[in-house]
Amino acid sequence: MNSSNKTCIITFACDCKPPSDHPASHRRYDLALSRLRNSLQAAGYDGDFIAWDSEYPPGSPEHKDAPFAFKPFCFQAAKDKGYRYVLWMDSSVYAVGSSEPVFDRIRTLGYLFFQEFHSIGEYCSDAALRTLGIEREQSFQMPSCWASVMGLDLENEVSAQFLDMWKHYATDGVTFPGAKWSGVRGHPKTVSQDDRVKGHRYDQTAASVIALKLGMTQWLPKNAYNNFFINDRDYTYLSKIK
Repeated sequence: MNSSNKTCIITFACDCKPPSDHPASHRRYDLALSRLRNSLQAAGYDGDFIAWDSEYPPGSPEHKDAPFAFKPFCFQAAKDKGYRYVLWMDSSVYAVGSSEPVFDRIRTLGYLFFQEFHSIGEYCSDAALRTLGIEREQSFQMPSCWASVMGLDLENEVSAQFLDMWKHYATDGVTFPGAKWSGVRGHPKTVSQDDRVKGHRYDQTAASVIALKLGMTQWLPKNAYNNFFINDRDYTYLSKIK
């Protein structure tokens, strides 16, 4: 295979310290990673797979300081290893269908995003609005992607720009930090006093704004997601897997 056309699937499954305002949960990342690997094999994927299961990718802030900032740096690490078509999957995700149509879309468009049901505004802190350069009312008119599965052609000019901007926001100390839940589920209002804001979604919020600003707007609907993937965070179930 030509090195410029190398493909891989990447994930992060390191049991690292969460942010203080992130809901506590016991997560068996080792079991989730095994499930992900096995599901990909069962779905016919025989390509390269990279998992960070004991340390952060180079340059990444810690999860406790910048939640999920490791995602853009996992992409960067894959790029540095010579991979071009790269698919991110959260460790809580597993495959239920062939990934070939997914990679075909990355090759064709230069990216892959699935659209969430909620807007950016529902899960964007006031602080992140300022760094991302958007207004609160505007944010409620902007769709959010679902960052559990994302793909990039890292030799595509626009996608490369997306990754550079995503890394920038991951390290600015403002855009990624923020409580997952705010003003709902018994949690205090900490990210915004606006009653419509339910929390902050770190990497996903930033990725959504960047993609929209760069014209990366051909997203698949969320109901297409389950043709390829299931996102199951039931770690109680996982802990029973032998």
